[in-house]
Amino acid sequence: MHLELPKKLSPIQADREALQQILIHLLQNAGSATPFEGTIRLMVQTRTEDDLDYILIQVADTGVGIAAEDLPRVFTRLYRADNVLIQGVGDTGVGLSIAKALTEAQHGRIWVESENGVGSTFSVLLPIAGAAMAEKKLKAKGKK
Repeated sequence: MHLELPKKLSPIQADREALQQILIHLLQNAGSATPFEGTIRLMVQTRTEDDLDYILIQVADTGVGIAAEDLPRVFTRLYRADNVLIQGVGDTGVGLSIAKALTEAQHGRIWVESENGVGSTFSVLLPIAGAAMAEKKLKAKGKK
């Protein structure tokens, strides 16, 4: 496992336990999808979108990847019977639906990019503390 973390990071607008659960589900999924000799990377950086600052958290694996036709189903609740329903997603995939719900409850966004035979990168974008308030102010100005 490789960590790519900045020395200094702005505080984010998120519940600590929700953030822990998001990271646990993404890392468990990456661990399940990655072969023994594979690599998992946890990357954190600041990103600006629409003049607002966010923290981008990415978990990348060197698993088999997820087929393009399966990408729309990655964050839905799945249950495993005798075999994996989506190749490249660890275990049942239920953890990913939980990660999505928790991310959205923190006013964030989650998505996945994947390439067959190369691996997948799950990204979570969360507002920096104060950015959520600035976003609300911008929306309020637009309504007046």
